[in-house]
Amino acid sequence: MNEFFDGWAYQLAKVRKFKTVKAYSYASAAMLNYIYQVGINHGELTPFLLSEALDCYESYLVFGSESDSLIASDAAKLLGSKNLSGSSVGLHLTGCNNFISASEALRDGLLQMQSNGYVTDKTVSMVPLFVEKFADAPRKVSAAIKANSWLAGCIAGGVKRIRKQRLTPTSKAPTMAYTDSFGGDNKVFPIDKCIALIDSSKCLRDKVLWSFLAASGCRISEALTVLMDDIAINTENPSLNRVYIVDPDTRREVLIKYISEETLNKIDHKGRDKPDTFLIEPFASIFWINLSLYHEEQIAKEKNRHRPVLHPFLFRNLRNGRPIACSYQSVWERFNMAALHVTGASYGFHSLRHMYAYYLVNHCPNPRDPKRFGLDLKMVQQFMGHRSIKSTERYARKDAKMVEATFAAINMLRMDGSNYSTANVQLQHLQYELERIANILGERS
Repeated sequence: MNEFFDGWAYQLAKVRKFKTVKAYSYASAAMLNYIYQVGINHGELTPFLLSEALDCYESYLVFGSESDSLIASDAAKLLGSKNLSGSSVGLHLTGCNNFISASEALRDGLLQMQSNGYVTDKTVSMVPLFVEKFADAPRKVSAAIKANSWLAGCIAGGVKRIRKQRLTPTSKAPTMAYTDSFGGDNKVFPIDKCIALIDSSKCLRDKVLWSFLAASGCRISEALTVLMDDIAINTENPSLNRVYIVDPDTRREVLIKYISEETLNKIDHKGRDKPDTFLIEPFASIFWINLSLYHEEQIAKEKNRHRPVLHPFLFRNLRNGRPIACSYQSVWERFNMAALHVTGASYGFHSLRHMYAYYLVNHCPNPRDPKRFGLDLKMVQQFMGHRSIKSTERYARKDAKMVEATFAAINMLRMDGSNYSTANVQLQHLQYELERIANILGERS
């Protein structure tokens, strides 16, 4: 069983991203542990028991020890409750069914080889280790076992896949952002505190990284794979400075010269529709200023190194200067600690991407109408590099307070009063908002 599992994961890694392989492998291992535990709990794994165990597997994932199914709850009491929800259940079951399908494909292949005399009956019997001890059973029993895959060896009629029962609904992302007075919520990093966050970083590399993420709204995986050649600096007109995000899969022949194939395959990159980035102020200026200082620092470090750094990655390990394309955990810990100190809450890098979209759709001056704030969703989609506008909608949420003026105008409108109009009510509401914001600023000072 272990040998087959390793082979399945290895073949999967050739066609899937590292994170997908990891998720599928953990899901399949959890399923095997569950089935094995069910067999132990009931003395043996009969065809009916295995069928029942697979039918209530989603209940085990979602409700754990609180499941109405005794099979699932008993297993969860020993293995622990996972309490998965939403899309996590779907991903988990997809990984399990991929593994089951692979075992069934192997069974078909072995049966064909056996019919041609290339393998023996014992080789065809791909059953779990706790059933393998019956390999010398009578001929009729052996034939019944090998007629099915090793995972579903005791299910008559072939392999049984897990069907999703949809016990938990996949919730839709909210379309409104109910931010605090600093412009932040559980997803959006408080934009008013972002400069303080960047200033709190203890090294130039982090200042450049954090300011770039805030200014561009790119993913952390995209930022860590930026090369020096991706930065175009115009000394005569700094407003034309550009940073480009390039999909690593399109230049593997370049990256393989500096990082191992294993590291290259682990790079998680969803791809951008266009490589261009749109940097927002004041984070763009902070980025360019600190980028220059960072270059000078790296040149000074290079002179003192016994072994030169021979790679073009912008962001490097603080100690040895090596690439950090897959060092998410280490850079996240530094960011999270700083965010916790500045805001009192825990944030990840993706909160800066949410902040970027929140700013563009609510507060960014509109070039088509200077008196308006907020860009069209199509423009936000382009700047974020999304191929589908559905993805952009999950990020570019409207600020509830910005929309409140319209609702207030509707609620306060008096159809029978000559002095009331939508414009007058909106103006009155905005005056109230100005007073409220002025009071907040007064309290801060």
